[in-house]
Amino acid sequence: MLGNIEAMVSAWPFGVFLLLLGMCVGSFLNVCMYRLPVGKSIVWPPSHCTSCLATIAWYDNIPVLSYFVLGGRCRRCGSRFSVRYMLVELATGLMFFGYWLACFVLVVRPGTDHPGVYVVHMVLLSALVVSGVIDFERKEIYTSVTNVALGVALIGSLVWPQVQRVGTYDGQLPDWTGWERTDALVLALLGAAVGAGLIAVTRTLGTLAFRKEAMGTGDIYLIAAIGAALGWEAAVLVYLLAPFFGLVYGLWHLAAKRDSEVPYGPFLGMAAAVVLLGQDHAVAYFRPGIEAMWQMATGLQ
Repeated sequence: MLGNIEAMVSAWPFGVFLLLLGMCVGSFLNVCMYRLPVGKSIVWPPSHCTSCLATIAWYDNIPVLSYFVLGGRCRRCGSRFSVRYMLVELATGLMFFGYWLACFVLVVRPGTDHPGVYVVHMVLLSALVVSGVIDFERKEIYTSVTNVALGVALIGSLVWPQVQRVGTYDGQLPDWTGWERTDALVLALLGAAVGAGLIAVTRTLGTLAFRKEAMGTGDIYLIAAIGAALGWEAAVLVYLLAPFFGLVYGLWHLAAKRDSEVPYGPFLGMAAAVVLLGQDHAVAYFRPGIEAMWQMATGLQ
């Protein structure tokens, strides 16, 4: 039976299904991006035009397709909808499909071709999309979003230990509790703690050095979710990689606006997306050198 499920998940029709599902998820992410910052419920009222407040019928709310059918306008009042809504839907659909293709068909990273791992990773990436866009626009990260990703990562690790196994260097879980499910849960908690600790220390040191808040607390919650879903080694890689994503934008932002406040959430998300698929290669490249330096510093073999 397990073989039949794996064959079904790896089949192209299932990939197309995930593409369509991702577009629907993207539509929901749009709701979160719009309503959370203004304190509105994400479940009620139904989707409506922000100009005339008319409820959008289901046939006018089909992800991506409806935007082109209606010419990007409200059917009732003709007000233009932001193209961002359609782009988020399309990008989320391609994200769902792209990671399915990389993990289940091309097997870019062994161990990720597992339905439970895919679910946890897609929830994380969806949370990163919402947090990244809101942080970019408003310099705010909502714990209501990061906590969902964190909770799914913890529960997913308990239900599917493979979620944490794929994030370890040797593909093995440590035998800490005598039960692999709780071992995986402890490893997820460790990943959250390492990620949060790195940003918390950086924030504290930066605040002391610059005499003003260096980073927002939302970044701590965001990388905690990343560490819980991807493991502590991934959290370290994301921490090290994110500044390179933000460097170019940060310099441009500083030069153009003379403002040193740069949202960091989008760059944590970009780094996490790359690490999700490339962690094995990065760890294999850097770990021997790190272990050698550790042995030289401590004298331990």
